[in-house]
Amino acid sequence: MSENRKLKYALVLSGGGARGAYEAGVMYYIRTQLPKDLAGAPLFNIFSGTSVGAINSAFLAATAADPLYQGARLRELWRTLGSDDIYFADTQALAGFLVKTGFFVATNFFGLHEALEKSGKISTFPFRCVLNTTPFLLYLRRNVPWSQMHANVQRHIVDAITVSTTHMLSGHLTLFVEKHAEMPYRQGPPYPVFGNLSPRHILASAAIPLIFPIIRINRQFYGDGSLRQNTPMSPAIHLGADRILVVVAQQPRQVRPFPGSGAAEYDAEPALGDVLGRLLNSLFEDKLAYDLEQMRRINHLIDDFELIFGADALDKVNANRRQRFSGLREVSELKKVVPFVISPSEDLGALALSHYKRVLRHRESLNPIHRFFARAVESTPEGNNDFLSYLMFEPGYLNTLLDLGYQDARRAHDNLVHFFRGESLVVPEGPKLPAPARTTA
Repeated sequence: MSENRKLKYALVLSGGGARGAYEAGVMYYIRTQLPKDLAGAPLFNIFSGTSVGAINSAFLAATAADPLYQGARLRELWRTLGSDDIYFADTQALAGFLVKTGFFVATNFFGLHEALEKSGKISTFPFRCVLNTTPFLLYLRRNVPWSQMHANVQRHIVDAITVSTTHMLSGHLTLFVEKHAEMPYRQGPPYPVFGNLSPRHILASAAIPLIFPIIRINRQFYGDGSLRQNTPMSPAIHLGADRILVVVAQQPRQVRPFPGSGAAEYDAEPALGDVLGRLLNSLFEDKLAYDLEQMRRINHLIDDFELIFGADALDKVNANRRQRFSGLREVSELKKVVPFVISPSEDLGALALSHYKRVLRHRESLNPIHRFFARAVESTPEGNNDFLSYLMFEPGYLNTLLDLGYQDARRAHDNLVHFFRGESLVVPEGPKLPAPARTTA
C-alpha cells in the first residue's frame, strides 16, 4: 500500500442487545480523549452494523459531521435508555403475552388449531414474539436524525452504511446498503440491496426471532442479521476498507473442560437462563471470531509473499489477476486489511448477574413483564447470566457497560492513536477473541 494513498476506515459493530452500551462507551472515549485532531475528525468512512450494532451505526453515521456531539449524545442516549423505550412492559403487555402463549399451547399441542381453522373462527396463528417493540420504532424515529444521515452520505462525509438482516423466508443474509453514488461495491456475496435506510431496516437487524417481532420491508420479512452473518467484516471489505475497528461486546471466556475429559462434573443442571444465554452467545459471538481468524491468516500470507518475493510481490499478484481475468469477471485486488479489536475486559454475564440480584431486592418496583420473568431467566449459581446481559435494559447495568467500554478504550489509547494515524500497532490487531469451534473428519 503506497504511503500517499488515503486509507479508508470502517467501524464494525456487533450484535448484543443491551451490550450495545459498551460500544457507546468506546465511542465516547474516542471522541473525548484522543488527540484533538483525531477526536474532532469524522474518522470513519464506512459504518457496518448488525443487530444493536446497526442501531449505533445509524446514529454515528447521522452525526458524523459533528464528532464531538456524536460521542456525547450517543453516551447520553444509552445512559437514559430504559426498557420502556424498547418494548411494552405494562400489565396489558403481560396479559397479551400470557394469552398468546396459552393459545399456542391449547391449539397446537392439543390439535385444536385445525378444527378452529375449519370452523372459520381463526385464520392465522397470533403468536409472533414475546416482546412488542413498537416503542423502540418511535424511539429511533425521534433520536436518530435520518435526514442528516442521508445528507452525510450525499455530501460524502460518510461513504456508506451497511445493515445486516436475515430474510426469514429463505434464511439468506440480506445486506441493506446506503452509499454515495461514486462509492464502488465489490461484487460477490453478501449481495446488497441499495437504497436509503430507515428505522425499519435498523429494527429488522435487531429483531431476534421469537423474542422481538420480525419486521416487514417491501412485502418481505426480516429478522436479526446475526442469524446468517457468517463474515461480519465482509461488507466493509466489499466497500474497500483498509483499516477496520471492531468493537465486540464479548469477553474471551476461560475454556471449560470438555465432556468426558475427566474433569470434575458440575452438580447443577443448567437453568433456563443458562441455556438461553448460550444460544444468544452462539448467535452473536462465534462468527466474528472466525472472520478475524481468516483476515489474520490472509494478512500473514501477504507478509510471507513480500518477505520471500520482495516488497512488490503483492502488486505483481494483483497485476497477474487483472491480466488473467480481464473481460471475464470483475477482479478484486488482494490487499492487507488491518483490523483492531476492542472487547470487554470483564465478563458481561457476571456484571448482569450482579445487577440482576440488586434489582431483585426491590422486586416490588419491577414492572409486570420484568416481575413475571424474574425467576424464569435465573441461572445456576455456577453460571453467569448471559441471557440477562443481552436483554437487561436497566440504567445501572447500562451505565456500568458505558464505563467499561470507556475504560477498555483508555487501555487501548496508544494503539487507537496509531491505528487512526495509519501507523503500525504496538500490539498487532488488538485482543484475541475466542477461537471458533472446529470439527475434524
